[in-house]
Amino acid sequence: MRKYAFRKMTREDFQARVKRVDPQYFRHGPRKIHQSGTARPFLFLSMGFAWAYLVISVARNRAYVEQSLLQGSLPAEYHGYIFHGLAALLSVSAVMMLLHLFRYCLRRSGPAKRNSGGLLMGATAAALLVYTPPGVFETGFGMLDDNSRAVILAASSGVKNAVPVDFASVAFVSSQGNY
Repeated sequence: MRKYAFRKMTREDFQARVKRVDPQYFRHGPRKIHQSGTARPFLFLSMGFAWAYLVISVARNRAYVEQSLLQGSLPAEYHGYIFHGLAALLSVSAVMMLLHLFRYCLRRSGPAKRNSGGLLMGATAAALLVYTPPGVFETGFGMLDDNSRAVILAASSGVKNAVPVDFASVAFVSSQGNY
């Protein structure tokens, strides 16, 4: 049997052993190190805005969707499937927004709370944009001075020239030929 020399462990010995066993604990200490992802509130704000704007637009324009499907080349027996899919989109979106609301309210802090908050803020901004009466925008545009109005009109015409698409003529289903 081998004889081992026993000696009292010093603080330096303890630190060296901790560094070998758990280097992250050695570097950061006893605080919480592992978090579920990173916070990207601007990305989630943009995603929440786009998703909510899409969902609200689909929910408000049922007649337009129906008219677009009637003008298209998709057979009439499949229109029910389209509307069932859109209804599923609306219900799943409502449930997911509620889950993010609960996640935001019940979490103390961290990236998950900030991401859910960004998503909810984007959805709120989309709802405010869609449900704001047109008179508010006209009044706000009227309150601007001549230079600001000229800049906004120039930017609007620049976008129309750069993207020569008439969005009023866009249909969900192509009416060109049968596929």
